[in-house]
Amino acid sequence: MRIAQPDEDPGTSAASSESAAEINSDDAAIGRFRDVVESIAAESSAAQSAQAENVKLESVKAEAPPPPSNDEPPTVSAASAPMSPSYSSRKSIAAEEFVLIDSHGARRAALALEDGGGAALTLSDAAGHTRAAIRLGIDGAPSVVLYDGTGRRRLEVALKPDGSSGLGLYEENGEGRAEVVVSGSGTPSLSLFGPNGKRIARLPTSRDR
Repeated sequence: MRIAQPDEDPGTSAASSESAAEINSDDAAIGRFRDVVESIAAESSAAQSAQAENVKLESVKAEAPPPPSNDEPPTVSAASAPMSPSYSSRKSIAAEEFVLIDSHGARRAALALEDGGGAALTLSDAAGHTRAAIRLGIDGAPSVVLYDGTGRRRLEVALKPDGSSGLGLYEENGEGRAEVVVSGSGTPSLSLFGPNGKRIARLPTSRDR
């Protein structure tokens, strides 16, 4: 309680007390308002942070692929999946001849169509001599031929259109010296030839047939 001084007007003292009380009351109200505002701001900031964290988690979940179920096989990405022969964007190269050369420019292999229309794969040595050939005739008959170092034919295995198969052996000048044939009906035969190309022996003989 404030005591009025002797020379102080009692009315003035009461008015001053009332003014001070009002000021203190206003300060208290302002303080409470400031506390409320700061509390609201803190709650709003916390809510925004929580919302941002939830959005981030949802984004991560959306980007992550779902785990494979027990009923479904794991998926394979396009980059690691094996290319099917029927893949729609498969590319091809068309040509009448493909040639493989070595580091010196020598022809070592070729895949081409021959004059008769058949396809042939030929392999050559470093000197350029053909040493092996796989051919498929225009009639569909396949054959394999081996050559010596001079390029002469020394062995041939062939399958004829009539179903017969044969093995031919040649001497160093390229002349045939022996022939083994199995006919389409399954009958085998062996023929031997002389240097002039004349047959000198045959099994089975005419009498054995």
